[in-house]
Amino acid sequence: LHQLRKVINELIRNGVIDQHTRISIEMARDLMNANERKAYQSWQRDREKLRDTYRQRIQEYYTSQNINITPTDDDILKYQLWEEQNHKCLYTGKEILLSGFLGADPSFDIEHTIPRSLSFDNSQANKTLCENVFNRSIKKNRIPFELENHPDILVRIESWRKKIDAFEVEISKAIRQAKNAPDKDFKDRAIQK
Repeated sequence: LHQLRKVINELIRNGVIDQHTRISIEMARDLMNANERKAYQSWQRDREKLRDTYRQRIQEYYTSQNINITPTDDDILKYQLWEEQNHKCLYTGKEILLSGFLGADPSFDIEHTIPRSLSFDNSQANKTLCENVFNRSIKKNRIPFELENHPDILVRIESWRKKIDAFEVEISKAIRQAKNAPDKDFKDRAIQK
């Protein structure tokens, strides 16, 4: 907390934040063991490699359009959301092209599934790519189940339920392997998986 106070005081001195700035602090829920730390580090490396791949694909797109721009973090996030959503707007069902969210005048932008005014959640888990006209004129400050087309939205995310179910099967399998491991190395690999 002492270090946190120093950081906040420095931000105030530099005019980065003021009395109206909201600061959310997350405390570690529990300490990870060595296997959890290794698994988390591996996951982070994989995510970074994926982000690098997305950065390269965006750069190739910009180059093909004769645009000399370095992809921004927002561009990479949009690309990642685009991939997660199978190139479809979850709210309207419309196909999203690269040109729809990259460039000077995108027709799809990042929206907060649960509006920030309700949750203050700015995490990636609370973001999707949404057609900006729908977001600004229909969704506005509502959560998906308040929308008239909520049943259609549920159909569009059904593939996510199937992925979750498949992950749960894999997790159960890894837990069984860890419990029945013939040696420590095998058990560690199962736990990390």
